[in-house]
Amino acid sequence: MAKFAAGPVGGRTALQGIDTIAVEVADRRRALAWYRDVLGLEEAHVPPEVGHWIEMGPLRPRTRLHLCEMGGATEPGPTGITLITDDIQADFRRLHGRGVKFLSSPKLEEWGEWLCAFVDPDENEFDLKQPADPQTWKR
Repeated sequence: MAKFAAGPVGGRTALQGIDTIAVEVADRRRALAWYRDVLGLEEAHVPPEVGHWIEMGPLRPRTRLHLCEMGGATEPGPTGITLITDDIQADFRRLHGRGVKFLSSPKLEEWGEWLCAFVDPDENEFDLKQPADPQTWKR
């Protein structure tokens, strides 16, 4: 198993982070509207003719979601993706008010972070987390 160092290795630049994470969706136009209008993610890259490659989220170097329509049915379930907030209670109320289906309510975990889970219209599961110290996530 390879190990990655943070910084130059052997005269070249090592990996710097994760750029995009793919989320398979059944309908890219419906997904674009939901992630933008319901979740409140910014359109980072949406071509004039909405195609296969749509990116939602913050400006780089932060990680973005790539909404990926592959054709056919999607398989619902956990994505392994955790979205970060600095006020989980407010975001839970805001998103719940916009019709987001939550699988769990915000709960303070024993390690000091708040966590809850929700699904998108394709039943992709996401976690929403408030770190113990939200300031550590701000730049």
